[in-house]
Amino acid sequence: MVNFEAEVRSPSALRQFLLLLNIKQLADENRHRSAEITGLYEEAEKFGLDWRAFHGDLEALLDKEWIFYEKASGRTNDVTITHQGVDAADDFRSFITDPRKRNMAARDAVLQWLYDEHLHGRSSPNIARFTISKYGKFYGDDFTETEISQATRFLRERQFIRGKAAMGGAVIRPEITALGIQKIEDQDMPPAVAASERAPVIHINNSGSMNLTTGGSNVSQSITLTSNQVDDVRKVAAALREMLPILGIPAERQAEVVEVATELEQETNAPAPAPSRLKSLLTRMMEVLALGTAENAVEALNGLAEKALESL
Repeated sequence: MVNFEAEVRSPSALRQFLLLLNIKQLADENRHRSAEITGLYEEAEKFGLDWRAFHGDLEALLDKEWIFYEKASGRTNDVTITHQGVDAADDFRSFITDPRKRNMAARDAVLQWLYDEHLHGRSSPNIARFTISKYGKFYGDDFTETEISQATRFLRERQFIRGKAAMGGAVIRPEITALGIQKIEDQDMPPAVAASERAPVIHINNSGSMNLTTGGSNVSQSITLTSNQVDDVRKVAAALREMLPILGIPAERQAEVVEVATELEQETNAPAPAPSRLKSLLTRMMEVLALGTAENAVEALNGLAEKALESL
């Protein structure tokens, strides 16, 4: 059995394992071991990954004898996953879906995220922001709502964080305690958290669908939103414009509010709105709302935004 925590210490190694999962998924869909990977190249380029770097990842898998293809000077359109490759992909999938590892990693990731937020002066951020942060994944696979909820409750029980929890759910606005800060500063960063910091290029959604991203912008182009989800975000944008004069936001930041509202409207009117883009804009909006002096109005608008975030 491969020691994946040791194997994926570099961004390229993690990227290659995630690429192998994508190839196996495509092969499984074809009901044989060959996979047509033109779409992977296209997705890589769409999000800013040079095709040569992507090709280098393919060559690394070829060298390990996990896939086979005829080398050419340009792009490779088809590959065959070998028996060794299938075994490696299955082992890695078992690793990233292991409940015990995931739950332990979720606790570490939430606490590290709160520590970073604390360093940036955000003492009690909305837990919804964790899901779109670089810490919201376990080796490229999104933490589930249940895992995040259980992590926040465990951390609160151990007094590493404080805050009120929704009935049966997560601590909505957790705040790291002095004990939590000490825990982070006294220990080495856990391997799974360090892997999240490396922001892998290839991301596997829980649904199993393929998605390529760059940097920390966890784009989820493969997810199709329902009309109700999009409408929830539209309502937030409309309310933001309507309530701007009464929110008490400093004049020098009001242009930013208008910009966020405009971008929300543009994204919701796109043919396929990107969930990660909407989450990012809603989170940015909530950060600016924190400057508002009209508490009741700000709280009402935050409630709309949180509802929209949760639906995404």
